[in-house]
Amino acid sequence: MAIEYQILPSASTTQPFYWRIISKGNSAVLATSETYVNKQDAINAAYLVKSDGGSGEVLDYTGT
Repeated sequence: MAIEYQILPSASTTQPFYWRIISKGNSAVLATSETYVNKQDAINAAYLVKSDGGSGEVLDYTGT
């Protein structure tokens, strides 16, 4: 299964970033993280999950 790790903006003004894992085949959301104050923390967490046996790319959709 091809998956993608997405870094996204959240609705929160105090913790504006989160990540999720989606299936590229049917766009199903497989996992969603907590929110983060710093974008780099969200990116690091996504890479940490990926390093535990995941495949796919970590992509930034925040526009920042």
